[in-house]
Amino acid sequence: MDLSSDNKRLIILDTNILIYSASKPFNLESEMRRMGFSRIAVPSFVMDELRSIGSSLDKRGKFARLALRIAQQFERLDSEEGGIDVDEKILRLAKEFGCSVATADSALRRRLESEGIRVLMLKNRMIKDPGE
Repeated sequence: MDLSSDNKRLIILDTNILIYSASKPFNLESEMRRMGFSRIAVPSFVMDELRSIGSSLDKRGKFARLALRIAQQFERLDSEEGGIDVDEKILRLAKEFGCSVATADSALRRRLESEGIRVLMLKNRMIKDPGE
């Protein structure tokens, strides 16, 4: 995986922002591009989490299956870390690559921001940068 290019233009998507984009009329890719990100990535463990949630036959499972199809259009970040939760893995990847994270999870947002990582959140079906 060659991530040596400008990581400030790389953004990692978490599970819930992908599910949100599948459940609402919201174009995640165009919003990321509008915010100046040329590289949009989904970690392999987020794909695994979407598959797991998608195995359910309820509404959330349906949106997770659609989110999985949406996620397949983006760059993949492989991670071999095991034994830690998905939020911790996202935090570690963002620190490692010095990049931003898009999420709809306020607890994850607070955790990332406390580590100095730029976070983009959803507000009114648009991505917002709380730092601006």
